[in-house]
Amino acid sequence: MNARLLLATAATILSAGCLFASKQVTFHGKIETLDGGARRTVVLVERANGELDSLVVGANGSFKLQVEADSQLRLTFRQNGYITKVVEVNTINAFPKFKAENDRDVRFTVELMPQSPANDLVFAAPVGHITFTKGSGLMKVHYDHTLVTLPAADVTAAR
Repeated sequence: MNARLLLATAATILSAGCLFASKQVTFHGKIETLDGGARRTVVLVERANGELDSLVVGANGSFKLQVEADSQLRLTFRQNGYITKVVEVNTINAFPKFKAENDRDVRFTVELMPQSPANDLVFAAPVGHITFTKGSGLMKVHYDHTLVTLPAADVTAAR
């Protein structure tokens, strides 16, 4: 009798754990450069709560990031000789309303552009915004590749 009670209790705990498991969005990214040197890229992850992290980039430029549903973060891609890119990610609505799933895979590529010889080019704003549509959970990506030139004083201060 005790064995049956123990098994029933264990089954209840396991099924309750599955019901309350947090939903995860896994981003599989790839960084590309003209010379194939993406392995030297630094990826900084800034979460909405101010927590700062970094990602390991594989030899082929690949990286993986797991994020809980309903998260907001900012990814910064830096590599010497290339213009820094920022991508904002919002996983609110990442899961369709009527579909029972706890994990979601998203793939994207970041292409780094060479910096000018004067080292004075920056993007005016984040280059990408990844969001998801309400109800369907479809991924939406908005791009802004507007480049601006920093004044000479700002270039010197940035070094």
